[in-house]
Amino acid sequence: MHAEGRGWIGWQEFTMSSKFRGKYLQIIPLGIAHLKFPKTGNHYTWRKVTTTVHNIIVGKLWVDNHGEMDIGNHHNGDNCHLKYSPYSYFSRETPRKVTGVVTDSAGKARWVLQGSWDDKIEGAKVLQTIEQKGKTVYETGPTKVLWQRVYPNHD
Repeated sequence: MHAEGRGWIGWQEFTMSSKFRGKYLQIIPLGIAHLKFPKTGNHYTWRKVTTTVHNIIVGKLWVDNHGEMDIGNHHNGDNCHLKYSPYSYFSRETPRKVTGVVTDSAGKARWVLQGSWDDKIEGAKVLQTIEQKGKTVYETGPTKVLWQRVYPNHD
């Protein structure tokens, strides 16, 4: 696939493996996606997470995305590590949850991200990183919406 827009170029090779388990079908993408902004030189690459289609045989079909994704910027060395949490009937976690951390080329956390893959993603600038009992805690500034789904207008 190759696409160009105003100020960007995107391309990807999409190959996959799949697992069919009766109640669900898992699609594991293997190709790499690229997005380049020629004006700034920023060139991002990532691999997609696993998609599971549930209730293939009986029931209402529904889709879940889960796994971990790294989005790298080859221009400046920044990296975004995202975790797509799998849906669980037994969890109190928000369905379709995504969390992540953006680090610079030196590995220093710059932003924390949270939201869901089907509604919106918010980011907060990291002001300070604190190590407590072997855990990393980020002190952040206010959150701001980085991406939000917009429903089409049906006038």
